[in-house]
Amino acid sequence: MTAYMDHKDLANERITAERTKEIAGSVRRVMDAVAEAERSSKRPAGSVRLEAATKTRDVGEIMAAIDAGIGLIGENRPQEVAVKAAGLRRQCAERGLAIGRADGGGSSAGTGVSAAESSAVADTAGTAGVRQSNDRQSPAGARAAGHVDFHLIGQLQPNKIGKVLPVVDTIESVGSLALAEKISRRAVARGLTVGVLLEVNESGEAAKSGCNPKNAIDIARRIGIMGGLHLRGLMTIGAHVDDEIVIRRGFEHLRRLRDQLLESQDPGTADCRELSMGMTADMAYAIAEGSTIVRVGTGIFGQRAFI
Repeated sequence: MTAYMDHKDLANERITAERTKEIAGSVRRVMDAVAEAERSSKRPAGSVRLEAATKTRDVGEIMAAIDAGIGLIGENRPQEVAVKAAGLRRQCAERGLAIGRADGGGSSAGTGVSAAESSAVADTAGTAGVRQSNDRQSPAGARAAGHVDFHLIGQLQPNKIGKVLPVVDTIESVGSLALAEKISRRAVARGLTVGVLLEVNESGEAAKSGCNPKNAIDIARRIGIMGGLHLRGLMTIGAHVDDEIVIRRGFEHLRRLRDQLLESQDPGTADCRELSMGMTADMAYAIAEGSTIVRVGTGIFGQRAFI
């Protein structure tokens, strides 16, 4: 078990009113920043989803973010997924929501709710007369769908695959063909289909995981035809530098890889549309380069007490 889990009860479901208010205010500010980045980049409003990165955050903190309008959470460690899953399901059920693979089986496609839609949901939640619709383009329809997506965004060791498959909708951190094959075998054995994003190491930094960009197209095509996997897009972590040009170059290249896959019309690539790129510090650059998912932890929950 990860050391910090001995010092913080991640299954805790109750937080103070002050902490709840703090998280809600942060969610609103990040949503506004996403909307501004969309406008600045001349992208359609609602084209980017805000994913709350929940590493070291307990169930109560995560539910505060969900209550504030978050419709997608991303967990870094399988151990945390296992500890938090039951509490998140229980708390979401009390609100009429399902989260992740709520039934522990089958395939959950996810709602595809953007940051703008989530923001509007937060404004209208609990208000009489909200239109009950399945139209994913409308804020009311997004909330009426009653689902919070649950992704794994951190490294996944093969011996932890069984911990996450019954819980998450999508694994964003599939950085090799070997890992994809192992997930595929487990998913097929359980009769499941799980969404995957191919992680690409665009920065070339040794400390980062992900496949070599030169191999990404081939690996993605092979993932696309594997049983039990649904190729939904690509993911990267921006270069750890202060140079905007360098950071944006990596994001731009990931977008071009995605576009190349879609244009190929190869089997299993038709839904490879997501670009999960951009975090608290560089999300504006990522949105300008076409990101569809930004992963924000510090901007929502504040600095972590544990690494």
